[in-house]
Amino acid sequence: MTGAVMIVSVRDELIMALADGELEPSVEEHVREAIRQDDAVRHKYEIYRVTRVLLSKAFNGILDEPVPERLTRAIMKPKRPRRR
Repeated sequence: MTGAVMIVSVRDELIMALADGELEPSVEEHVREAIRQDDAVRHKYEIYRVTRVLLSKAFNGILDEPVPERLTRAIMKPKRPRRR
């Protein structure tokens, strides 16, 4: 079938993972093929890609800040046994 177009479906989670750079190469190729073939998939990918850039800029550095001591203490407290 020369010139035939194969329709490739792809879940939103995979499109998002591609935008985040988190896909295995074989899966990435599948998603990129869907982007090439389907305008709706391409549009979603662009939205996810732009959103990732904006969020990265908005939170740049925050994730590198140390965890406040009061939060560290709160999660490190030994659990009290539950009353029955």
